[in-house]
Amino acid sequence: MSTRTLLLACALVPLTGAAQELDYTFVEMSYLSNELDAGPASVDGDGLGLKGSLAVSDSVFLFANYATQDYDFGVDASNYDLGAGMRWGLKPNLDLVGEAAWVHMEVEAGGFEFDDDGLGLGIGLRSRLNDSFELQGGMRYVDLEGSDTFLSFGGRYYFTNAIAAGFGLDLNDDTTGWNLGIRAEFGN
Repeated sequence: MSTRTLLLACALVPLTGAAQELDYTFVEMSYLSNELDAGPASVDGDGLGLKGSLAVSDSVFLFANYATQDYDFGVDASNYDLGAGMRWGLKPNLDLVGEAAWVHMEVEAGGFEFDDDGLGLGIGLRSRLNDSFELQGGMRYVDLEGSDTFLSFGGRYYFTNAIAAGFGLDLNDDTTGWNLGIRAEFGN
């Protein structure tokens, strides 16, 4: 899937002016599931993820993410990143979001350990369609031992102004991942 396809899909999102504002102060917990293509075989894993974000001004926020997953064949992986982001309001309830982060990853398998640090850069669109629905999509580049570019899509349904259930999908050439989560927002 190309960047143009992602941007076109996000541009076609219908917007309404009556929606709740986008919030950048939140905590979120998710169930994670991934499938990694490793040549002729694939490896499946699942686990938990935690996210947090804190708005420090109208346009700047800090964030942290942590995930741990257990894969087939006794492989355990965990990663976290710490970073900062900026939002630019393109229209009411439509933001262009950019992020930069320090990324750390650890993998353990059969007594062997691997860990690496690197850089993560992301850009995407986030839109609150109405008081109940939010959509987002974007692209993230991660430079660890090798580099990867991921496309991500997601949405949230708000039960209240501050509590939402969400679904996300992350894709690249070798990985297909999805998540289900619950978010509590504190800024609005």
